[in-house]
Amino acid sequence: MGAGDSSGVPRLWAGSRVFRCEAPDPDRVHPIRSETLGSGRPSCRSAKSTARIRIRPSDGFLDQLDRSVQLGFVIDHSRCIGCHACTVACKSENDVPLGSFRTWVKYTEAGTFPEVNRSFAVLRCNQCSEPPCVEICPTTALTKSSATGIVDIDPDRCIGCKSCMHGCPYDALYINPGSGTAEKCHFCAHRTEIGLAPACAVVCPTEAIIPGDFDDPASLVSRMKADGAATARKTEAGTRPNVFYKEVDPTGVDPGATNLSSGYLWAQNPTGPRVDAQTFEALERKARTGAQEAARTTYDVPRSQLWGSKITGYLFFKSLAGGLLPVAFLAQLFGGNLAESVDSLAMWPTLLSIVFLAATLGLLVADLKRPERFWMLMVKGNWSSWLVRGSWIITAYGALMALFVVRSWFGIGDTQGVAMTFGALALVLGGATAAYTAWLFGQAKGRVLWMKRGYATHLLFQALLAGSAAFVLLSMFVDVTPAVALASRCLLAAGLLGQFICGVIEHEMAPTGREVEFARASRLVSHGPYQRAHLTAVLVGLVVPFLILLMLPALLPVAAVLALVGLFIEEEIFVRAGQALPIS
Repeated sequence: MGAGDSSGVPRLWAGSRVFRCEAPDPDRVHPIRSETLGSGRPSCRSAKSTARIRIRPSDGFLDQLDRSVQLGFVIDHSRCIGCHACTVACKSENDVPLGSFRTWVKYTEAGTFPEVNRSFAVLRCNQCSEPPCVEICPTTALTKSSATGIVDIDPDRCIGCKSCMHGCPYDALYINPGSGTAEKCHFCAHRTEIGLAPACAVVCPTEAIIPGDFDDPASLVSRMKADGAATARKTEAGTRPNVFYKEVDPTGVDPGATNLSSGYLWAQNPTGPRVDAQTFEALERKARTGAQEAARTTYDVPRSQLWGSKITGYLFFKSLAGGLLPVAFLAQLFGGNLAESVDSLAMWPTLLSIVFLAATLGLLVADLKRPERFWMLMVKGNWSSWLVRGSWIITAYGALMALFVVRSWFGIGDTQGVAMTFGALALVLGGATAAYTAWLFGQAKGRVLWMKRGYATHLLFQALLAGSAAFVLLSMFVDVTPAVALASRCLLAAGLLGQFICGVIEHEMAPTGREVEFARASRLVSHGPYQRAHLTAVLVGLVVPFLILLMLPALLPVAAVLALVGLFIEEEIFVRAGQALPIS
């Protein structure tokens, strides 16, 4: 079904042109496939007759051929019967692989037998006006069409980093297991370009899926939006979505309103972190209200955690690489040993930092679904993505350290001035290496826990902790003066204290407008399924090392090891808990 013009006659798109169906029953007109016509010109048929209906360009639109449009949907859930015809048509039309979905129907139920109500919600890409997936994509594989407003993917540029999947608050993207590249709804671009409506809209038996142009105030979708009959999902994410819902049950579009621990229809009970998280929330709700949860998810598509231990390792080694060299510089600066030799300043810390940086890069590449395309990130990068900016920061930091090793090898510039210059650059680039992930995670608008304010400061403290702990362990094998050793202990204490303070004020770091989601995710760590691991990390990685520093300085290496263990556990919790709650 096409969008209606000011006369109420259904229209079809053909590139930038709009066509109008001429039929005795214009309110019941559907497009048919152009391939049945033997030409690329769109056609229409009546829902009450199989006879072809002549179409012509819509009056008054030819003067606006160059006008861009913003295509989108209104989904009328007063008509939706949960038949999954849209899902099947989408998979067939776009060759969507088994287990993946571009559009799907979520079932939720509320009440107790015999007073039970089942509702449906059709979920999909929202073709956002401010798409976070486009912003975070490191290779410009994702773009938003200036002509149609549709967000689409170029599979030849995708490296399979999954950043876009975390950037999307609507769970709209998936990785094709065959190609290793991301895919999503593109509004059936191959159809809309020749004047045909998307397959899901054509096949819907109740005409619940209404496509249209939101930039045309006369279109049906615009009118439904303007009169308040349709509302959008997650507007607080700042995406400006272009999919609106009419008379949808809130439990269908609010993933925080239901519980899926009771199991699915037609399937075995789901398991995993997502279920653990929602089970915890259901128990808390029951304890708070004294009653069972009012609503539950009974049918949905499977969702697994996208980032795992490789990303944890990436964060951990990046903290080591970003912290060790600056700590070595600061320890010798505060210890009054800077003037002796550039080599004594940082040769071993530099070599180790290079190893840690290589591990960081190796884990990042290993997590890609198309690792052989990593080079695209550097030569075809999207500079709005902090994954690209961070890669260049890492490259610059690595180049600085390589330059120092070469200089040291040939004995060039062994002066205090060179030492100060190198140390200052190491502080800047090491700090940037440690902190840039805060802005990368800030672009992951689907994972609110990762978006916390002040996270850059937290990452700097983590780098200080990791770097000072590594320097303390290195000091067991290289000679350092007592003053330098004391400085390294003070830096370790500062890292431990800073990490502890960041943990205490965690609840104050919620991103603006998304405080409720952040509180839910944070509670998983403080009171939920990650509580035990979190307490272990705090006790083993912060409290015990700090007490050792105060009372048992002879066990300083033990404190350093425990601090690193605790940091790794916290990184793992942060990565996992951030993905635990459903976002669709």
